[in-house]
Amino acid sequence: MSMDEFTESIMIADEECLYNPTAGLAAISCENCGHMNRVEVEVDNGEPVFSGFSCENCDYWNGAQQ
Repeated sequence: MSMDEFTESIMIADEECLYNPTAGLAAISCENCGHMNRVEVEVDNGEPVFSGFSCENCDYWNGAQQ
């Protein structure tokens, strides 16, 4: 999946993140190392909903801060 498929943006933890509404994926930076991760995110009434993610680069757990 290319970054061109991220056609919208959503706010997660006061940060604007690219979002692919078709795939339900957001591009979210790791809080620890800054690596861009593709994370499954559902949007419910305009609000992003996800349980957090483990960075694919450093394995740091990024909690679901909204």
